[in-house]
Amino acid sequence: MREGSSLLLTVKLNTRDHDKESRRHSLIDRYPQNWNMTTNLRSQWQANARAYSKLIAEKGTPHHREILNPCIERLMGDVLGKYILDAGCGEGYLSRLYAQKGAKVTGVDFSPSLISESKQRSQNFDITYLVGDICQLEDIQANQFDIVLCNLVLLNVNCLESSLQEFHRVLRSGGFLIFSVVHPAFNVYGPGQWELGEKDPTTGRRKGQYFKTDNYHTEKEFQIRWNSRTGEGFPKKFSFFHRTISTYVNTVIESGFQLVAFEEPLPSTDAPFFERERRVPFFLVIKAEKS
Repeated sequence: MREGSSLLLTVKLNTRDHDKESRRHSLIDRYPQNWNMTTNLRSQWQANARAYSKLIAEKGTPHHREILNPCIERLMGDVLGKYILDAGCGEGYLSRLYAQKGAKVTGVDFSPSLISESKQRSQNFDITYLVGDICQLEDIQANQFDIVLCNLVLLNVNCLESSLQEFHRVLRSGGFLIFSVVHPAFNVYGPGQWELGEKDPTTGRRKGQYFKTDNYHTEKEFQIRWNSRTGEGFPKKFSFFHRTISTYVNTVIESGFQLVAFEEPLPSTDAPFFERERRVPFFLVIKAEKS
């Protein structure tokens, strides 16, 4: 390599490293990873554990069953004999699903109440459940898993970078990370919302007129209170951390992964209930390989 080319390469690499470090500090400043924040997030899930478990009802919501789960199952492939970490397992319905398919599953969640719910619902399954924080998986050794599944969790934590690094650490070489979030560009738990019309009496949902998003590049925390299936509010609001698509993708790459798939799944049914979700993607799913 010529001397001038070597110097140019060095400058480009240094610039890229500087940009990466600047983005890392920007994310840390925006979502401080401290004990108080983690305690606050855990208290939300502790307070809402029973209501959340009833909402999931051991099989997921209609959006899970008809949009997200078919996409995840396709990306997971044959799991027979595979070691899977269900990172942020909640009440464990995906842990049970993949244990039924012959996988050796470990579920981890930072809410003791949700781990208790998982154990109660999984008594007929050979699943290991641990109370632990995906930001720092202290009780899990390196190179243990073939697949890390993180389903609708990363948008609820303030530690995107450290959690992805931990997933990379606990995966075996050639293992896969599969994670899902609510689609950042159409984030109803962030800067986006539907402008709604009249309620459709056949579906019980209001018809979508158009979707609007503003301040997409402003990454910040939103707090949303969920409702039960019968309309009662959850005891506490949940924190949702809005991030751009580029933040997710770049952090995956910078954590040592290679992108394998980038999915924006459509509903698997033509039911009128999902009229909005056929027009605007609700979920984003990413599969990446530990290189």
